[in-house]
Amino acid sequence: MKKNGFGIVDAILSLSLLAGVITYGIYFSSLRLGTVHSSNLIRAINKEIERDIERLKLDLWSMSYDKNKGEYILFNNECNNFYENIINLPSWKIDSSSENEFSQSWRPGNERSKVFSGENVLITRELNISSPVNNQSLNNSIAGLNYRVKWGENNQHWLSIDLTPEAHSWCEQLI
Repeated sequence: MKKNGFGIVDAILSLSLLAGVITYGIYFSSLRLGTVHSSNLIRAINKEIERDIERLKLDLWSMSYDKNKGEYILFNNECNNFYENIINLPSWKIDSSSENEFSQSWRPGNERSKVFSGENVLITRELNISSPVNNQSLNNSIAGLNYRVKWGENNQHWLSIDLTPEAHSWCEQLI
């Protein structure tokens, strides 16, 4: 063995150990890359939903605002059921082909994030109108926005937000 180097058994054992180390290295690298991709995708989805919420907030703040007078002008029943105001916001109309006006969907493109290339992510926001404390005799002044995200095999409820016109004390002036 000292003259000829490794024997056939030593060579086979060394090659099998090398193949095992390389296989585990590739396996753990692919797991890491999958985790990084998933993390980047979740971060990009959160940013896209955050941008949508900011657009809605801007439109909600400008709703019923008179720039000349510098005040909010509301009518008597506007705070009782304000879902029509939300549906008529400029930022609500994302998908004009949608049959349901309470549900809007969009696919963010790769101009938002490189993770969205291939348009494999579908974000849907749904508007639910309800009354406070689930009492039907009260008004329908609570609007709930539910965001759902679908990508690949996943279809998950992502975020829920409750909107009320009382948040800015607009409706107290009318009572």
